[in-house]
Amino acid sequence: MLVDTKCGRLFVEVRGEGPDLVLWHSLLCDMGMWRRQREALEEHYRVVAIDAPGHGRSGNVRSPFTMDDCVDAAVEVLDAVGIESAAWVGLSWGGMVGMRLAARHPARVSALVLLDTSARPERTLKRLAYRPLQAIASRIGAVRPLAKALTPIFFSPHTLRTEPAIVDSFVRTLTRMDPESIGRAVEAVIFTRGDFTPELSRIGAPTLVIVGIDDRATPPREAEHIAARIPGAGLVRIPDAGHLSALEQPERVNAAILSFLAEQAKSG
Repeated sequence: MLVDTKCGRLFVEVRGEGPDLVLWHSLLCDMGMWRRQREALEEHYRVVAIDAPGHGRSGNVRSPFTMDDCVDAAVEVLDAVGIESAAWVGLSWGGMVGMRLAARHPARVSALVLLDTSARPERTLKRLAYRPLQAIASRIGAVRPLAKALTPIFFSPHTLRTEPAIVDSFVRTLTRMDPESIGRAVEAVIFTRGDFTPELSRIGAPTLVIVGIDDRATPPREAEHIAARIPGAGLVRIPDAGHLSALEQPERVNAAILSFLAEQAKSG
């Protein structure tokens, strides 16, 4: 289904039965990033997967948007599919939206799983490195050489060495994306997202933070920073995984998510 939101028309897919659970993927991916998680989660949950603005089967983006706009869009999706409260599972961009949603709309988030994400602004050196890549991508698209240049940022050395099919699938997805939409999303997620650290202590939902040990985009120190500031948050480090841990080590990630959610169901 397509849902009209503040960030444009978003493609949403609902599968499975049970308690509600929402998935929001990383920048430069689409909901296909979650394929191995959906197989496991849909046995126990009604899973709502979202293609983020300008990504996947969502509409192209022609106007600037912000992280706060993404939170508003998330609320609009929840309303459209009839969800009062759901577990939120977000990787990178999805984690950034999830943190803000849980702090600002606490009744809408029953549990929070944050994978490979950051609450702090992007570091200056990375911003300087990413700006030329954004300029190229927003004008001519993520052509294959540019897409391949991003793979060491998104994947661990182990994945690059042993899982070429996963890497090739990422490159194919990226090279199909609309150039202007890439530029708008990168601006919101990397360059203008701001520091959310002061609001982390407001998050009351049970929270699990997951990070790939080899994540270069949002290194483990960012996960540790988040987990230390959200009351009661747990932290799981995934070996042989980079920024896209859900793709690289799906069994380990699934085990961590399912165990955490099962604990919340028992305690609730």
